[in-house]
Amino acid sequence: MKKMFASALALMIISSLHAQQSFISDKLSKKWETPAQLKVPESVCFDAGRNVIYVSNVAGSPTDKDGNGFISKVSPEGQITVLEWVKGLNAPKGMGIAGDFLYVADITRVVKIDIAQGKIAGEVEIPGSTFLNDITTDQQGTVYVSDMNGNAIYTVKDGRQKLLVKSEKLNGPNGLFFAGEKLLAGLQDRVVSIDIKTGEFSDYIPNTGGIDGLVPDGQGNYLISDWLGNIHLISPQKAKIKLLDTTPENINAADIDFVISKRLLLVPTFSDNRVVAYELK
Repeated sequence: MKKMFASALALMIISSLHAQQSFISDKLSKKWETPAQLKVPESVCFDAGRNVIYVSNVAGSPTDKDGNGFISKVSPEGQITVLEWVKGLNAPKGMGIAGDFLYVADITRVVKIDIAQGKIAGEVEIPGSTFLNDITTDQQGTVYVSDMNGNAIYTVKDGRQKLLVKSEKLNGPNGLFFAGEKLLAGLQDRVVSIDIKTGEFSDYIPNTGGIDGLVPDGQGNYLISDWLGNIHLISPQKAKIKLLDTTPENINAADIDFVISKRLLLVPTFSDNRVVAYELK
């Protein structure tokens, strides 16, 4: 009886552990992870020209203007080269590069960082915004930033901000990507395509589920994260494919980036305090 009980208990423990394991598609293989020394990493941004990964660290609550936030530098091999490279931000989230500057969404302002100097070079306050989240840029140096709680998207250019579009139908815009002459925005349930001249938008990829990060894979598809821990491959022509699910371990998947030349998916794990890299086959 004791042996039977022990065997049953062992099977229950094994089953429980198995149930808590993450799902990783055979299309992904884990390459590296940083030490858990980051402070609530929300977004990653690969700088191809300088071969470095920038990581935004909230270092507190995502809504607190506490001055504790900072940007880290991580090598493409996963070493944290400078933990607190640029300090003095509040709760930095999405990032984008235009020329020699890194732009960061920081609650209600867009912060401009001089990359060579590693210093804040300016900021643009966005009146009426409440939760600026993601950033993308175009070839002319225009910065696009989403206000998730305000259902709005703004532009920043030459130190001036402008409302591009605001609508309840945007339904919590978060991940942004500039694709040619159109702006793609990930909402709570779909991707929309926005005309950058008129602000008019239409559905582009439906039935996606919630979207945090939105990046292209270089082959006509897009990778999306949902913050909870899921990453999918999506396309206008195909059903979405699940690549990663770390929700059983309570590991988030926040604002991702994808290095097309290296086929490297970069995942900031938010409260897990790491960046994890996977190769997409």
